[in-house]
Amino acid sequence: MPLVADAVESQIAYIPVSVKTLRPDQSIGIGLYLRESGAGSYFLYREKGIPLNHSDLEALQARGLSTLYAKGDEFEIYQRYLRGSLDSVMADESIPVANRFSHLNEVVRDILADSFRRGETGGTITTCHNVAHKTVDLICRKDAVASELLGVMYHDYHTFTHSANVSYYCTMLAKSLGISDRKDLHRIAVGGMLHDLGKLEIPDTILTKPGALTTAERTVIKQHPRTGFLKLCRRHELTRSQMMMVYQHHERLDGKGYPVGAVGDEIDTWAKMCAVVDVFEALTSNRPYRRALERAEAFGIMGREAGPALDKDMFECWMQAISTI
Repeated sequence: MPLVADAVESQIAYIPVSVKTLRPDQSIGIGLYLRESGAGSYFLYREKGIPLNHSDLEALQARGLSTLYAKGDEFEIYQRYLRGSLDSVMADESIPVANRFSHLNEVVRDILADSFRRGETGGTITTCHNVAHKTVDLICRKDAVASELLGVMYHDYHTFTHSANVSYYCTMLAKSLGISDRKDLHRIAVGGMLHDLGKLEIPDTILTKPGALTTAERTVIKQHPRTGFLKLCRRHELTRSQMMMVYQHHERLDGKGYPVGAVGDEIDTWAKMCAVVDVFEALTSNRPYRRALERAEAFGIMGREAGPALDKDMFECWMQAISTI
C-alpha cells in the first residue's frame, strides 16, 4: 500500500488505533497514520472520511501491522465510533471473537479512564456493571481463544488498563477453576475492575515514579486497598467477596501481606484469585521502572511465591490456562 510522502510533524501527539476495531467499508471519521519503525515519524495512510475495505485490512494483516494511529485531538471521535457501534459489533457473528474483544477492550479502557477521572463511586460501579456483562459474555463463548484475547490487550502502567486486564484475567481464571454461574462471573469481573480503586487517591508522582520508592512512598502505596474498601464498603450493590477483592488482593497466605496481614483462610477465595492475576498482570506489563517480563519469567517469579504468598492451586490453574498461548 503506497504511503503519502509527506511526513507528519513529530510534535503532534498520536493515539494507537487497533486494526481489529476497524470494520470494512465504514469510515470512523478520522485520518489514519502509519508509524515509521524506529524513527518515530508518522505518515498518512488513509484520509479522513475514506473507509478501509476488505483488501486494505487483509494487506495490513499480511504485513503484520496490528496498529494504526490517529491524531490525539481526534481521540473523542474514535471513541464515539467505538461506543456507538459496540452493541452491533458484539452481536455480529461474522466478526471474529478477537476483533470483537479488541473493540470491547478499547471501550472498557476509555470508560474506566473517564469514570476513574470523575471520581464518583456510584457512577464507577454502574459503569463496571454495564461493561462486565459484555466482558463475561465474550470470554465465556466456546469459540473464545485465550491467546487471541490476550493478543489484543494493552500492557501499560495506567491504572485503568491494569484494572481492565485484571478483570479479564479474573474472569478467565474463575472460568478455568470451574465457576460457571454467569452472575458470579459477572460479579468477579466487576470486582476486578474495582480492585485498585484506592490508587486513584495516590499522586501520579508516586504511581509513575521511574526509580525506587522511598519508605514513605511505599507506605502511601500500601494504603490503597484500605482506601478502596472504604469507598465501597457501604455500597449495597456489591457483595462481600467483591469488596474483599479490593481489600485483600495484596494479602499473602503467610500473613506477610497488607493491609492487615490476613493469613490463609482469612483471605477470601475471590481475593486469592485476584491476587494471582494481579501479580501476573503487573509483571507482564510495562512499568515506569522496568520493562514487561516475558511470560516464562513471570511464571518463574510467581512459582517461587506459590504457597507462601499465592494460592498454589490457583496459580497452577492460571499457568495451565494460558500455557499454550
